[in-house]
Amino acid sequence: MHPIRLGIVSADQLMRDFLRLTIPVIEPRFTCVLESPCDDQAAQRCHAAGPDLVVFDLAGRGSFELLTLGALSGPATRWSLLVIGNSAPTQTVCEFVTQKPCGFFSRSNSLDSLARAAFLVATGGTYLDASLHNLLFKRRALPASPGLSQRERHVLQLIAEGYSTKEVADILRLSVKTVDKYRTTVMQKLDVHDVVRLTHCAIRMGFVSVS
Repeated sequence: MHPIRLGIVSADQLMRDFLRLTIPVIEPRFTCVLESPCDDQAAQRCHAAGPDLVVFDLAGRGSFELLTLGALSGPATRWSLLVIGNSAPTQTVCEFVTQKPCGFFSRSNSLDSLARAAFLVATGGTYLDASLHNLLFKRRALPASPGLSQRERHVLQLIAEGYSTKEVADILRLSVKTVDKYRTTVMQKLDVHDVVRLTHCAIRMGFVSVS
């Protein structure tokens, strides 16, 4: 079997070094060809390096990580994707992760399990932690809110998570004016008139975890 080309993307230098040094030791079939910070050039670096698998460390640092995740999980990408994140991913993260064959790995698991998950995803499989499987698909399959389109639900999710209008626009690749229009429409449909009550609605509908 040819070596599996591994790319690593993380906002933390320590995490990049750790993954680069440990995954190939536990699973020698991996060869690291890319170690990239989490920024607007990460996807371009991946395209240039041509990894078979990208391991993305989702550390919860803000909207720039969601932008990077969106670019790494797009339909035009040629690599498999394994996301390392917290055990309670938001609906937005679930939407990105399930756009293509990939995996989601919780930080609560072991390094040995990470190497096995990476190999499974790199060879065409899908990995979801046993404890997350039902959670991920339950959130992905949340019933549509009365009268809200999918895009409106995405805007509601992100606003309720505390992202600014500009950050929501960047994440969803929309104009600020368009996001403002979606927010106004959502408020009208839900009959709320401020962000606090909008967030309460999102929590009641299951779009935002309060844990």
